Amino acid sequence: MRSYFPSVVSFANHKDSIQKPTDDLGDYGQQMANAVAVQEIDTNLYMSQELWLPIGARGAFGGQIVAQALRAAFHTVGKTFNVHSLHSYFILPGDVSMPVLYEVSLLRDGRSFATRFVRAKQRGKAIFVCTCSFTKDSDMLSVEHQSTMPKVPSPDSLKSAEELLEEALANNNLSAKYRDYLQKRLDEDRPVDYRDVNPEDIDGKDGWFGDAGRISRYARWCITRGKLGDDPQLHACVIAYISDSAFLLTAARATGVPRRGFGMMASLDHSIFFHKHMRADECPRSGDGRGVSFGRIYTKDGTLAVTTSQEGLIRLTKAEQEKLRTKDGDAKL
Repeated sequence: MRSYFPSVVSFANHKDSIQKPTDDLGDYGQQMANAVAVQEIDTNLYMSQELWLPIGARGAFGGQIVAQALRAAFHTVGKTFNVHSLHSYFILPGDVSMPVLYEVSLLRDGRSFATRFVRAKQRGKAIFVCTCSFTKDSDMLSVEHQSTMPKVPSPDSLKSAEELLEEALANNNLSAKYRDYLQKRLDEDRPVDYRDVNPEDIDGKDGWFGDAGRISRYARWCITRGKLGDDPQLHACVIAYISDSAFLLTAARATGVPRRGFGMMASLDHSIFFHKHMRADECPRSGDGRGVSFGRIYTKDGTLAVTTSQEGLIRLTKAEQEKLRTKDGDAKL
């Protein structure tokens, strides 16, 4: 069995002690719950218990920071409250060598709504901030409408990320450096099973391509590898974790520039609108140096449950910039 979350740093007893992951980390669902968990250390003050550094990333996984901030905010509202929207900004990369502190400010406590502001800090500086709004379920009748979930192949017909990596490694013409990178990606077992959909297999594919035939949309299935229990607040946090995946790659693809042409990509802000309760262990997912992407997360029966948006920094490498200058003269980058 491959080590689960090999790049995770675990923190305990309010200290900077690092616990190395073991070969047998138990149930995947519990590991996912641990990834978004925070520990209370004072009134309205919480601390991360785990941080994950993805291969090639500048800092801790942004989705994990979002999820932990939301988890901290959930601890300050009653169990009858559910999050309906979250708006956040990434300020600095998270350092996985030390825990993140989450300071929760109680902005409003009403009968039907509650509002929280969360500041994530390391070394006395804010690395991330977010505002969360919570509401109670209502029995009031209301009209409903939603965008239609695109028709895509079922997840069972698609290969997992691990299977694709194994196929890539079977290629004997890979450079030693790229083979090492792929092997590290394969060994980095993740808590979520992502299955990407080929744009050519999306129903109405003509609407999924932008200028000059560039891919402007992206679809993938996702589900946690283990069961999470029935706590709806936990599921909301895990959905927040998942929602930060593949966003900037979508914006990057729309430019037509190959992935190797980007020298830097980093999330700047992230928003989530929660429309319906959904389970993360039974659900799918669907200029100026910046890119904006919008995402919709549907349940498997096609119900729109979550809407997300994200702006990110997308900088070209110097070589790619020179190509554009050569092609377009003095093109403004």
